[in-house]
Amino acid sequence: MPTLLMPGDQDLQTPPWVMRRQLAHIPGAQFMVLPEAAHSINWEQPEAFNRNVLEFIRKY
Repeated sequence: MPTLLMPGDQDLQTPPWVMRRQLAHIPGAQFMVLPEAAHSINWEQPEAFNRNVLEFIRKY
């Protein structure tokens, strides 16, 4: 199943290092860190969030 892990670089609830560790348990998952965002990346960086999600979806 296509999976995109995209934490914010300032996320204290699920920091990027935690998400990166999850990669080992999700075969084929993609990972990217959204700069200047914390836990609510879709509210904090909506344009970047939407762009990255749409790009990911288009691949599948």
